[in-house]
Amino acid sequence: MTVRRLTTLALAGALGLTSLVGAAGAAQADPVDYVQIQLVDLYCGDESEGDHDEAYLNIAANGGKAVRLWPANASYQTMGTGYRRALDGSNGNALLVLGRTESRTLSLWDYDSTSSDDRLGSVTVTGNEVGAETQYRVLEGSGGVYTLAYRVVDI
Repeated sequence: MTVRRLTTLALAGALGLTSLVGAAGAAQADPVDYVQIQLVDLYCGDESEGDHDEAYLNIAANGGKAVRLWPANASYQTMGTGYRRALDGSNGNALLVLGRTESRTLSLWDYDSTSSDDRLGSVTVTGNEVGAETQYRVLEGSGGVYTLAYRVVDI
């Protein structure tokens, strides 16, 4: 259950007290309702390379710089057609917490040691997707097809 607090301005208006606003200073915005993206897993329907991809997942907030989200303790995770990897070990990342009106971009990449990394797709998740059901998004790029499973939960 979410409990909202009245701002100084809303309280003064409701009580008909115009002097309360002046005495309290500038009115403050309503508190933000926060949600969390909970990553479930990543499924490879078709890898982008011959036998496997070296996959990693980045996250970016509001068009900001992307940071590594998964795997947490390695440069990449080997993925091949039919592979499924749990992502719940990355759910402690602070960027997975956002306001209901905010969004995060998750992008999947294939690590390449000899050239620039290949983008395997991306998805934008918004805070207003909150609900108990697991959602599935298909990521496609460079010949690879992956499915990302996640939930957006109220916190």
